Amino acid sequence: MGPLPAHWLKSLRAHVLLGVSAVLVVLFGITIIALDVTFQRSTERALEELLDAQLLGLIALAEPDPVLGLTLPDDPADSRFNVADSGLYGALWDGTGERIWQSLSLLDRGVDPGALPEPGERRFTDIAMPGLAPARGLLMGIAWEYADGKVDTFTFGAMVSLEPYTARQQSFRRNLIGWFAGITLAMLVVIAGLLRLVLRPVGRLEAQVREVEAGRRSQLSGRVPTELKGLAGNLNALIDTERRRQVRYRNTLDDLAHSLKTPLAVMRTLLGDSGRSEMPEDAELIQAVDRMEERVTYQLRRARASGTTGLGTEPIKVAPLLEDLKLTLDKVYRDEGISAEIEASNSVVFLGDGGDFTEIAGNIIENAYKYGSSRVHVRAWNEDGSLRLTVEDDGPGIGADKVEALMERGSRADESKPGQGIGLAVAREIAALYQGQLDVAESGLGGAKLNLTLRRASLNNEQK
Repeated sequence: MGPLPAHWLKSLRAHVLLGVSAVLVVLFGITIIALDVTFQRSTERALEELLDAQLLGLIALAEPDPVLGLTLPDDPADSRFNVADSGLYGALWDGTGERIWQSLSLLDRGVDPGALPEPGERRFTDIAMPGLAPARGLLMGIAWEYADGKVDTFTFGAMVSLEPYTARQQSFRRNLIGWFAGITLAMLVVIAGLLRLVLRPVGRLEAQVREVEAGRRSQLSGRVPTELKGLAGNLNALIDTERRRQVRYRNTLDDLAHSLKTPLAVMRTLLGDSGRSEMPEDAELIQAVDRMEERVTYQLRRARASGTTGLGTEPIKVAPLLEDLKLTLDKVYRDEGISAEIEASNSVVFLGDGGDFTEIAGNIIENAYKYGSSRVHVRAWNEDGSLRLTVEDDGPGIGADKVEALMERGSRADESKPGQGIGLAVAREIAALYQGQLDVAESGLGGAKLNLTLRRASLNNEQK
């Protein structure tokens, strides 16, 4: 028998069934042994009673004989004594140990009684008879007094074959094991059914937790057994705490962003309006402010995304967000003559924060607007529990040697284009927070094709 499957070692139902099975095997094993011993002792008592009755019958039929001392008739009361190999045998020995009579059922076989008992002694013993199955015998020594006052000693013996009793006991043992095996199996089936009923509320609770995780439920509800009410309440409290933490985290980041960007904007304004922009010192200060603003923007985007992947996030429809991004970018790049196409059905969803998706998709799509010549194609769909997004353009494309560098913060494919060069780096890091990835390939339009996969996306069913 091989090792148990790993999931059985972790299953509460399996632990209970294995424990009950072990207990039943031990209890029923002890019961089987006790019943078997009881049956064996009962059989031995029945044999002794049978032998005792047959022996007394032989003694009652004994008559004095002038030659042998005692003799028995050829037709004892039990006819089995006269049937060869009938399983019931009788014999008579004189005081010297010589056999002076035996039943016809023995034919001409000998009998070895061992040491003969003393007069008045009764002895149950196993008897060996050549050519016959093992037998159980009762030997009794008597002192016979004749009419003339003479006394001789004799030993009467009655023997019965053990073969039918052994077969009966083996059959009883097999039936006993079969009965208890059937009872054990039936009990395990019943217990498994009861466990299924008992653990059903746990299954419902697990399903509700999955729904909360998928955003289809705000908290655990419904009828819960008394034993699970504490767990359900604690889970609901955890969900509420997580939601409040997300809101507090986002508000804190918004406040931090405002408190940092406002002084930077003031510094930029003062340097720009000071009338000393021709001075090298001012140019260096402006570059330092730009670097500070870039770093603040980059770090806040990362932190903002990392705080929005909690419990109970509701699915967000992707198509409206993509359409909003298209309208915004169409206005920004109106003079570039870019024609964008969005391919996404209303059933496509993102399981996460809408701001995160807008941040990722906005950076990727804006990259296509920025480097594309005239066409941008965006497609979104759900597949295998993930959200897939591809953005293609007909621009010059991205060489394989520049892909990794492009994903680094501050790197741009074309330095002549405006921007800080942190968009794709932020998009890639936010995607990693959703157990996803962002990679670059060659587009069928002739330019670059950016493939985005977000693992924590979509509902359980596949939607396209």
